[in-house]
Amino acid sequence: MIRRSLVYLLLVFCFFSCKEKGLDTKLIASKYYQGVVKILLMDPEGEKIEPGKGYLGRGSGFIVTEDGYLFTNKHVVEMCVKGYVDYNYLEDTEELNSVAVYSEDLLINPALTKVNRTGHSIPIVQVYNGTGENDYKLYIAEVVSIGSGSYDGAMLKIVSDLEGKPVRKKFKTVPLGNSDDVAQGENLCVYGYPAQFGGSAALMLKDLSTISLGIMSGYDYVFNEDYGYLKTDAEIHPGNSGGPVFSEENKVIGIATAKGRTTGIGLVGGVNGMYYISAIDSKAHTSLVEKGLTLPQRSTSINSTKGDKLPIKNTVQANAVVKARMDKELALLKEQMAKYYKPAKLFFALKSYPENNNKLPSLSERYTTLVHGTGAKRGNVWVYIDHSPNQLKTEKLLILVDKLSFTGVYKKYKDHSLTVNSNSSAAYFDFNFYDVGTYRVKIFSEEGVLMATNTLQMKPNRS
Repeated sequence: MIRRSLVYLLLVFCFFSCKEKGLDTKLIASKYYQGVVKILLMDPEGEKIEPGKGYLGRGSGFIVTEDGYLFTNKHVVEMCVKGYVDYNYLEDTEELNSVAVYSEDLLINPALTKVNRTGHSIPIVQVYNGTGENDYKLYIAEVVSIGSGSYDGAMLKIVSDLEGKPVRKKFKTVPLGNSDDVAQGENLCVYGYPAQFGGSAALMLKDLSTISLGIMSGYDYVFNEDYGYLKTDAEIHPGNSGGPVFSEENKVIGIATAKGRTTGIGLVGGVNGMYYISAIDSKAHTSLVEKGLTLPQRSTSINSTKGDKLPIKNTVQANAVVKARMDKELALLKEQMAKYYKPAKLFFALKSYPENNNKLPSLSERYTTLVHGTGAKRGNVWVYIDHSPNQLKTEKLLILVDKLSFTGVYKKYKDHSLTVNSNSSAAYFDFNFYDVGTYRVKIFSEEGVLMATNTLQMKPNRS
């Protein structure tokens, strides 16, 4: 009887101990949903300008210690450290708006036309305490450390509620696995908050968590040749970035990082890389190592720095850089266009293009001196600009007409503008030189480049 009982116990032990590991998404969703968080990037200064202007973007993350440390991607919270730029830029001829991580290189990008605002965002963490859409609390976090190499990781710490009161509660955490132990073909689960729609921060708070399934498709050492990425066919979308990826041991082995542009394959940063990102905070690091955070086998490129805010130019200073760059570009353009328009000729005639059988007036029909007519045609003259065989390359002509005064100085007589075909090599218009005297006509392109100039003397009619 005792022997039979022992055999039975051995069989039960063997059943449970020898049972194949398996991905249990129901267990993950029910047990760890309070540890998978949404991170909203907000700028309080932007909110002061107008409610909603302070919302800059979002991502996902996961809590790894009970006192509120959490992991996410570097690119999710870079605006908190490096700052951000809200700017306008030209795409073809349309002016568009965007927000990006602050950089001096961005300010000198030829497409950027104006800086609307610069600043640093703060991470607001949305932590669920129930499964309902409104079962959550919001907390303010700070960036503790951020990757400075090619590893896309960052560690945050929840520090207060929205009113600035310290947080003393214990947070639910997710278990950490070993990303170096994951095998190709193993089932994976991506857990996070992909953005299902765009809009305000209030709308973003309504996005509920999403689980997507796939396999560990293989490794990638092109985007990061030192540490590499785990590839997966599980769905990864904007907003998923920074969220946890679970293995068949139902532990986090990676951070959802990106989606391939060509294949759509997801890229996952191995969680072991966070060993170095967390090392800046010795207390947190010790706790995380005890919880299973493992030194990565490949770590050549992983470096980290503190998450302190870096100095950036304010809006006025940034626009000064943009203006200086645009002035320099315009000066160079004007210099180039001035050479381009050097062969252009401006002349005066008594016939319009259609009246001359759709031909430019011949040399003998071009005048620099004319006698005033009478009646309606008293000073009416056709003004031509000819840049044959080259195109005009401007859609608008700016025409300045000056008249020689008795003191021998040209003074403003009249300004005029004309819309033309930029692909044409010539343009013409009629102008009434109503008074007797000497006129100087200058024609400029829409950029303000002088295309051609000439003078016309209108003599009195003695008849």
